[in-house]
Amino acid sequence: ARRRQVVSRLSLVDLAGSERAAASQAGGASVTGAQRFQEAVNINQSLFVLRKVITALSKRSGGAQPPQSHDGGGSAHVPYRESKLTSLLQHAIGGNSYLLMLACLSPADRYWEENLSTLQYAAQASNIRNQPVLNLDPKDKLILKLREQLAAAHAYILRVK
Repeated sequence: ARRRQVVSRLSLVDLAGSERAAASQAGGASVTGAQRFQEAVNINQSLFVLRKVITALSKRSGGAQPPQSHDGGGSAHVPYRESKLTSLLQHAIGGNSYLLMLACLSPADRYWEENLSTLQYAAQASNIRNQPVLNLDPKDKLILKLREQLAAAHAYILRVK
């Protein structure tokens, strides 16, 4: 008997959170200060697009009516391609997979706003409902179907006897 091989992918992503220019010490006039500031801007842009993707997917799979697209039909566009982060995570966020999000919070009072934002991300991500299915080779799928039919036929014969 031929053994079936299942291939999976695990994506681990550490989302650092919102990068504030003052907190990242990026306000300086030096080259490294400008680079840090640009990096903070890029991180914030990716997080903004990730929030848009999570919002669109949670509305699509939530109890609410799916948002209408611009042409009047179907569900709204999910902006995966607006960011490298969401483009790389497309299969994990809204694809044929399970999604697990761990939200890490700080106990310090000064991080209250960041904690609130993290919890809002997590609450919206918890509304995403993917329905992963096992992708089988068509030959394997046919073999499984025939084996199920054979088992049903054997059970029918045993009942009739």
